[in-house]
Amino acid sequence: MNKKQPLIRRHEEDQPSRRAVLGAGLSALAALGLASALTPRSGWAAAPRTFKVRLAHGQAVTTPLHHACAKFAELAKDRSKGRLDVGVFPSSQLGTTVEMAEAVKMGTIEMYGGGNGFVEPFAPKISFVNVPGLLRDLDHANKVMYQFALKEVYEKGLLPAGIRPLGFVSNDFRHFTNNKRPIKTLADLKGLKIRTVPSRVMMDTVAALGASPVPMDWSEVFSALQQGVVDGQENPFIQVWSAKFYEVQKYLTLTGHTWDTYVLMANEKFFQSLDPDLQKIVVEAGREAADFGWQEMGKVNNDLLGTLKGLGMVVTEIDRREVQAAVKPVWNTWAEKMGPEGKELIQRAIEIK
Repeated sequence: MNKKQPLIRRHEEDQPSRRAVLGAGLSALAALGLASALTPRSGWAAAPRTFKVRLAHGQAVTTPLHHACAKFAELAKDRSKGRLDVGVFPSSQLGTTVEMAEAVKMGTIEMYGGGNGFVEPFAPKISFVNVPGLLRDLDHANKVMYQFALKEVYEKGLLPAGIRPLGFVSNDFRHFTNNKRPIKTLADLKGLKIRTVPSRVMMDTVAALGASPVPMDWSEVFSALQQGVVDGQENPFIQVWSAKFYEVQKYLTLTGHTWDTYVLMANEKFFQSLDPDLQKIVVEAGREAADFGWQEMGKVNNDLLGTLKGLGMVVTEIDRREVQAAVKPVWNTWAEKMGPEGKELIQRAIEIK
């Protein structure tokens, strides 16, 4: 035992010299601006946090919405240097459209690209963009959405519900299809069961045009048409084509009765958990990706009517003035439900040139 004591003392005596060496090393690191990278207790600084993000939607991979989501994933990964690892899940892989809307609200998925009608239950005032005949064309719709609706309607309505809207991908103007008969006047719609988005304003619009609205999730529509559960549905050309409704629907009727949009959104708690630099990337990439999808929709939509005719659909058109006159009462109904603010929103949209 006594023989070992000097060894212990020598070890203890070495400590001041070791501390001096370590102190000198840290001083040298400080001189190089690296003092924050290494401390005696913490070692090397922690690596920047990375986040795995699920971005889900219900559309096919051929659609502008999917391409917008893929663009967001690309931009986010590139600008964050891999710290935002975004996986895109199309075609309702993570649930029905209703389930995914609820999931992004609850935070069980981080991001969602969904139709306006599916997030309407969380913020009823956003349905004003679906008021039939209100938005004149894509340029008018874009101005309304970004000049005031994003900040003053969507953020005010959705942030308290735990959802952060990032941007909009146009879903374009909606038209009718059915498998019963060609529609040449609104009277021909009478008695037809038409699937709609489960949105009050959408259902009111279909009823005003003379058909019987049947609210239904997107994932169920093709089989419902195929089995005759409903006679038809109403959607933009891109949905008729990408969902292959032309296989189970013979007649396409051009009405353009309402404009519709997809909302690119994130769960607010997830967004707030990000470092500030990543929040900035999400906001900027969200807007850019949405704009990319919007522009792509404008390009592809020009060719789709001819494509659908080539696939065998019989196309008719109803005079736009007849459509406008029929749906005008929906404006008043919607505005009354929303109170004074509803009338103001409609008026602001009308005044934008």
